Amino acid sequence: MKSVLILLTSLLLAMVTSPARADGLHEGWQVVDGLHLFYREGGNPSDPTLVFLHGNPLSSLMYAKVMEDLVATRRVHVIAVDYPSFGYSDTPGREVYRYTFDHLADTVSAFLAARGIHRYGLYMQDYGVPIGFRLIDRQPSAITSIIVQNGVIHLDGFPSAQDPQGELRRHWDSRNETVDARRAAYARSLGYPQAGRWEDEDHMGPDAMLQMIAAEQRPGVIDARNDLWFDYGSNVERYPHWQALLRGLHVPVLVLWGKRDQFFTTPGAVAYRRDAPQAEVHILDSTHFATLDQPDEVARLVGQFLDGHAGEAR
Repeated sequence: MKSVLILLTSLLLAMVTSPARADGLHEGWQVVDGLHLFYREGGNPSDPTLVFLHGNPLSSLMYAKVMEDLVATRRVHVIAVDYPSFGYSDTPGREVYRYTFDHLADTVSAFLAARGIHRYGLYMQDYGVPIGFRLIDRQPSAITSIIVQNGVIHLDGFPSAQDPQGELRRHWDSRNETVDARRAAYARSLGYPQAGRWEDEDHMGPDAMLQMIAAEQRPGVIDARNDLWFDYGSNVERYPHWQALLRGLHVPVLVLWGKRDQFFTTPGAVAYRRDAPQAEVHILDSTHFATLDQPDEVARLVGQFLDGHAGEAR
């Protein structure tokens, strides 16, 4: 009898002291300004919130495994939204929705307000970085922590944009129809992932690839994405401002970087330390889409980061 009591006591203590476990993620659509925005969410909303902002050309799907791991092992509330025309969100036409980074930030901000989220950490990758830094700029007091993964606010990590006379910078100064046509032709050329026609340099996997292709080939989306790419030049112009913003923020910063990314290169990771000396920087043997290529490692590093700054997240 005594041994049974000891066992029961041990089990009760384990239940009390172990991290809260969630039943995975749930999905849905949130109406924002007449648009249905798809989102993934998990954990208890009363716990500290981590908002995931996805990159191009993927969606919140790129974070699903990492989010599941975090809510299974920690007291954290996680949420990720698909931007208009990405993933499973609506695809408003260009005549009614401006595909600019300012407007996407407006939409994400309205989404967070609709979900009752007013204080949060940010996990940003690729396009998520310029969207996220717009949110930070608008309300820095709302931000509890910053996690960046393969996304830049310094030209150090953006070699194809370093030359003011290079194709990208000239396109952003004066829109080049040839660039638009080339990007559109590539998007239309993508087909169903199958043996014999499968290339996956970024290790995103066939499921994410299929969703990306289906989303991008919806009517009007390719032209909308070209509008957004043309507007990317507005981000480069704001890099100095965002660097100054980060210097004055004084929140915990984690930088994760897949070193096999040929577009956003590792000097971009190290550059964050100039503005945030407190930043933890981890260079991973991974790709642009590290959350799909190495989700367990990313979740481990993010979990350790959250544990180390738990008192600052509320």
